[in-house]
Amino acid sequence: MDTFKIVDNTPGKELVSVLKDRLKKCKEAKFAVGYFFLSGFNLVDEDFPENVERKPFLKMVMGNETTEPTKDELVSGYNLREIFKQKMIEELQDRELSDWQINQLRRLRNYIANNLIEVKLFEKSRLHAKLYLFLRNLEDKYGSPGEAVVGSSNFTAEGLTKNKELNVILTEREDVLYLNHWFDQLWEEASEFNEDLIRVIEISGVIPEAKYPKLGKYIDPELLFKYLVYKWTEGRVLNLIKKDILMEFQLAGVVNAIKILNYYNGVILADSVGLGKSFMAAAVVQEFLNGGHPHWIQKGKEYPAVMLILPPSIISQWEDLLVGRADERTLAKLERGEKVKINSEFFFKDNFKKMVKGDYNHKIYEIYDVGGEKLLGKIAFLSLGLFQTYKADLKKGIVDERLKRMAEEYDLFVIDEAHKYRNKNTNRWNAARALQRKSSNFPNKFMLLTATPLNNTIDDLYNLIRLFTDDTLITFRMKNIPIDELVKRYKKLKSDYEEKDDEGIRKELKKVAADIKRKVLDEVIVQRTRKYILEQFKDLKIDGKKLVFKDPKPYSLDYTPLYTNRFYELIKRISRNIDKINFEHTKLYGVRYIVFEEDEEEGRYRIIEISDLFRLLLGKRLESGIFPFETTLRKIYEKEKIFYTLFKRTVDRIMSEGDLKELILEAVNEAKIKKDLEEVTQEFNAEAEEEETWFDKVV
Repeated sequence: MDTFKIVDNTPGKELVSVLKDRLKKCKEAKFAVGYFFLSGFNLVDEDFPENVERKPFLKMVMGNETTEPTKDELVSGYNLREIFKQKMIEELQDRELSDWQINQLRRLRNYIANNLIEVKLFEKSRLHAKLYLFLRNLEDKYGSPGEAVVGSSNFTAEGLTKNKELNVILTEREDVLYLNHWFDQLWEEASEFNEDLIRVIEISGVIPEAKYPKLGKYIDPELLFKYLVYKWTEGRVLNLIKKDILMEFQLAGVVNAIKILNYYNGVILADSVGLGKSFMAAAVVQEFLNGGHPHWIQKGKEYPAVMLILPPSIISQWEDLLVGRADERTLAKLERGEKVKINSEFFFKDNFKKMVKGDYNHKIYEIYDVGGEKLLGKIAFLSLGLFQTYKADLKKGIVDERLKRMAEEYDLFVIDEAHKYRNKNTNRWNAARALQRKSSNFPNKFMLLTATPLNNTIDDLYNLIRLFTDDTLITFRMKNIPIDELVKRYKKLKSDYEEKDDEGIRKELKKVAADIKRKVLDEVIVQRTRKYILEQFKDLKIDGKKLVFKDPKPYSLDYTPLYTNRFYELIKRISRNIDKINFEHTKLYGVRYIVFEEDEEEGRYRIIEISDLFRLLLGKRLESGIFPFETTLRKIYEKEKIFYTLFKRTVDRIMSEGDLKELILEAVNEAKIKKDLEEVTQEFNAEAEEEETWFDKVV
């Protein structure tokens, strides 16, 4: 034990060291302080005795030594106690707290909840005294019952370590007994503050997992507003402020999306094109991996995991957004499985990342904290083309084992271009719905991004909603929203109106559609137009720069009659010759395609051969213009050429089965058939139907 009596925070005489040393050796402690900053609390488990004989072990009386209330506040009937609590909340929210400080607040809350520490507030007058009393044995009639530190230091980080303070250590028996009696009288005069202090910590929102307790009877308007905002944002007010990345309307969208996810387990992000749906979804992903919303993952799971199911053409865009763009050297390290820091421009800016290959031959990134020590979670990127090959037929109880593993492994699924899942009779819809719950029945979360909800029918949107709701639709029924009945009513009226063009039916149909929008769609869809954004959010800025939506200006191009005639002549020649193209290379696919009708009420569909699908593809390209038509035609020509060249080499000799297999695989790889297959299914929102051909039998 140290022998000095004066504690002034000079090197070797810091009050914090004295307190920690005495706490371990005493049976109970009593502190009286004018004020202490919650963010400065620095006691840990090791600072307390191994076996605490009496609870509460540490009694603390604190004064309300903070900013004096203004005259206006007092006249308005503000309660001094509430003002004090508000100041404490503001002190926490105004500071940039480190992970260590947040953990300390969590400890303080737990110490109070477990009765290791009890706190009272002295309100009768200003408490200016600073006493730290450590009692070992009050029954000792001859020796000193303990020690006391009396002086100028408040129970704050600065008061215990940095400020120029002056405190004295008292050990004389009479002094310690007097101070103990003085504290006990103060304790009796002070009022309970345990629950208030826990409430202050939780209302501040700095502890992500904190569950806000019920408020008392009295609450002033300012605190009520903070409480309402806290509830609306599920306690994540501070961490959502990303004004350098997101605009105000995007932040509002993120908050709303989180609210919907918390209740319905899924949300449809459907803002107009160009309003940043991907940025909003990425903000939710970062929020989740940074420790927000721990209730989104099953108890006992080590860390959160997010899977993005995306069309192949936009996977790189999402990687840039969430992971960052690595230079060649960093990329080489990533591919070797090393942990590296990628300075992303947008999200997870300074985090370390590590890339691993998934079971399904897709990229997975492990995201670490900025120090590279703690694994925050993982993000996987899966191609829609690969995903839709996993077989699922929920009516027959068929679910690919890979889908089952994905449902267990991942907690949040982000699906871009979700309108491709609007048909419940497709394999991709069944596969996505198979991810809805884990084997324990714990629900996974879904974020569906689509820019075309208004182009879809009520059925389409209903099917998207069913991806994250079970057959009972219990989340809607708990809010007295009869979603199933409304949709059935709408279908019946629509069918009746198509049969007889009746004005009464049309009005009823319009009314039911409005009910569905108001009662159902508005519950789960975040959808704003540019016009709405400009009207509701004035002076849009991002990173201090004003944002302007520029209206597109049409550009008229007049063709001379000569070019017009040549164009028509070209179209005629194409229409006469397109049926003569055999598309021989398509025999390497070994599949047919299912293209569903728009009205899937009866599950009717058409089967189109792959060669016919390519004819449709050429027609679509021609509709876009001569250049895309020519580009696609040249690609098809190159594939045909590869097919022809490879097989021409062997036309004069008899091949073994092994040679033939090798030749076919070479043709498939060289012509990039698998990539081609993915692209064409995306183009027509269709699915490949497996069909064994003679190629399959050989391969």
